[in-house]
Amino acid sequence: MKIKLLLSTAILSCFLLPVSAQDQPALILSKTIPLPDFQGGFNHLSVDAGHRRLFVTAPASKTLEIIDLNSGKLWRSLPGEKPAAALFAPEFNQLYVTRGQKVCLYDGTNFNLLASVDLKCGLDELQYDPKAGRLYVGCMTSNQTAIAIISIPDGSPKGIIKLPAKPKGFVVEKNGSRIFANLPGLQQIAVLDREKQVLLAAWPLKDVSANYPIALDESNHRLFVGCRRPAQLVVLDTLTGAPVTGVPISGDTDDLSYDAAHNRVYIASGEGFLDVIEQLDANHYRLRERIQTREGARNSVFPPTLNEFYLAVPPYGKQPAEIRVFDP
Repeated sequence: MKIKLLLSTAILSCFLLPVSAQDQPALILSKTIPLPDFQGGFNHLSVDAGHRRLFVTAPASKTLEIIDLNSGKLWRSLPGEKPAAALFAPEFNQLYVTRGQKVCLYDGTNFNLLASVDLKCGLDELQYDPKAGRLYVGCMTSNQTAIAIISIPDGSPKGIIKLPAKPKGFVVEKNGSRIFANLPGLQQIAVLDREKQVLLAAWPLKDVSANYPIALDESNHRLFVGCRRPAQLVVLDTLTGAPVTGVPISGDTDDLSYDAAHNRVYIASGEGFLDVIEQLDANHYRLRERIQTREGARNSVFPPTLNEFYLAVPPYGKQPAEIRVFDP
């Protein structure tokens, strides 16, 4: 009888043992915001954390869609030229949008157009330095491959940093003066000094190409680069430019984010998956979770202040477009 009781207790304890953190989902879908009238794909996103607004670029409809995250509904649309990227700066209460060859500056409260800066070249991504009051814009026309610099909040041009090829994703150091920019045409990472406005170095990428999204772990001196050929997350040492490691990922990535609080990299891919890469330490990484999404869902944003991950999911067949909100 005593042996049976011990066995029963042992079996019961298997069910009562606490679940390991490794067995828990890394991201939990908490909300889906339907966009039934939306057609076409998305591009780069941004968030106003203070007012809980999500800015979604809609190139096909030539609008910037503003979603109220509290109500989970589309709140307003800003028409104009085809948008490529949006960036909200809470320090200045301004929204910046690249539209064709122009950077548009909007008031963050009423969204009136404050200024329009014509850089006379094709534009893509945006980053900024709030301390210096500088906005950085990727210029991608064949006769103008550079990072343009605009003074904010007034919108006056402040120069360019010339590059040998078109820049795609780029990231700005908070505690330094460098910019790291993807140059997929050359399979390189350009390292720029934004104060001196010069190109410092070009780090080659070996055995990978089509490097588009990028993120930075500044405290550990690590740069994360999403490559499409082959599909891989490449980790570089920002002190030396040397490769640290690589992790296979899903195909056709366009946005990735680093979550410092949870030591993770979130990677959206057009293949139809959201990959969560766990940072075990500065030199070791592994695929923690692969979440099925939808083909073409390769644009996302993770604002650490809100601790929510937003994935833009385009329409597919009879399935309407939507924004999926995940909680870490």
